[in-house]
Amino acid sequence: MAQKSSPRAPHSDLQVLLFIVALCFTCALLLAGVAYTLRVPQKLAKEFDQSKQMLIAAKILSPSGYFEILEEDGAMIPAQFEEATKLLVSVDEEDPPLATEDQIQALSDARIRPLLTNKEGNVFTLEEKDLDLTEYLEKNQKTGYANLPLKLFYVMLPNKQEAFTKTAKEAADSLDAIYSVVIPVSGFGLWAPIYGFLAVEPNGDTVIGTTWYEQAETPGLGANISEPNWQKQFYGKLIFQESPGGEVDFQTAEMGIIVVKGKVQDVYGSSPKGRSAVDGMSGATLTGDGVTDAYRNSLTPYREFLIKLEEDKS
Repeated sequence: MAQKSSPRAPHSDLQVLLFIVALCFTCALLLAGVAYTLRVPQKLAKEFDQSKQMLIAAKILSPSGYFEILEEDGAMIPAQFEEATKLLVSVDEEDPPLATEDQIQALSDARIRPLLTNKEGNVFTLEEKDLDLTEYLEKNQKTGYANLPLKLFYVMLPNKQEAFTKTAKEAADSLDAIYSVVIPVSGFGLWAPIYGFLAVEPNGDTVIGTTWYEQAETPGLGANISEPNWQKQFYGKLIFQESPGGEVDFQTAEMGIIVVKGKVQDVYGSSPKGRSAVDGMSGATLTGDGVTDAYRNSLTPYREFLIKLEEDKS
């Protein structure tokens, strides 16, 4: 007759505890490994998206995803990217080809240069100040760059092949020959911080366009700040606000773009101040106020730099 086996002794509290600790350690190690592995792709994706948003603000890339060329009269001409030259060439197509990620990256590398300015409006490269762009962005992005001793901005080089070889230093030394300046903008909406870009002509005053790449406003209301139909009204607006008589003192003028409650025509009529204002969003007055504050607070610290641009173009 087979001998019955004795029942297995239950696990001790210490064994259970050690098992739990080992399991937690293993899971933590796996999660840390996954996070580390994803860190670089996430960083590259974020940098790519910000470059894309700058191109949209500067009206080089349309919100619909195809390249475009901004004419002097404000007309937007669909364009395509030439791989060999990195130039944008106009196309006579009602349905222009969409830009690929590789093309957007190549164009960004060719035409965008990060630079720094101080409160006196002097311009420096990051290399001259021994700063690494990635570290600078990670350290200061959430608090903004406008109030730093060295404030970040970007220049967009023109659609000319000879411009694409310019270093950041060469671009800084020839700001009168750039296509546009792009200034980071940040502030607070109704619910959370908002981050975007404002592209300005080389005269330091006339807006080309704007984008908001991070916001958490109410869909259908305040979130409309990210909608192309709302953003398109920024083209041609002035960031140095004119006096009632139409004059502007660049040293003392209020700066920024005002988001009015209602329509600009109803609020300002023929007043010159309307040239620095855009229509508000129905049901999103507080978001509009936050956006107005964001433009004012982000642009005013760049006053001396923008004045120098204006003087160079005069």
